[in-house]
Amino acid sequence: MLNNIYLWADILWLPIVFFLVHKQHRWWAMGFVIGSMIMMRLQVEIMGYGGYENGIMGVWGIGVHARGLIVYSTFYIIFLLLAHFSPNTKGVVFMAACLGLFFMAFFSSMILMIF
Repeated sequence: MLNNIYLWADILWLPIVFFLVHKQHRWWAMGFVIGSMIMMRLQVEIMGYGGYENGIMGVWGIGVHARGLIVYSTFYIIFLLLAHFSPNTKGVVFMAACLGLFFMAFFSSMILMIF
């Protein structure tokens, strides 16, 4: 039971992001969070299938899923701060910011999953 809650702990970010982001940016924000959740799970699955549940180098004792949760949660917080302070941003610019943060989170989590 607790293992299932741990595996889906980041789903709590969906209502948080939905209600804290300005109304005109809600769907872009939801796309960012859902895309990031899917990407984190894909990264964890790839590392798991390769036999690297604690990272490729195995330096840290934390599993790659926990590292992914930490990295992506950090980027969700950064995203919420940036979205809060940009209420009048046009949709295309906000989408570009979502994509930029998405790829920053992806590359940061991959670097941390190596160790």
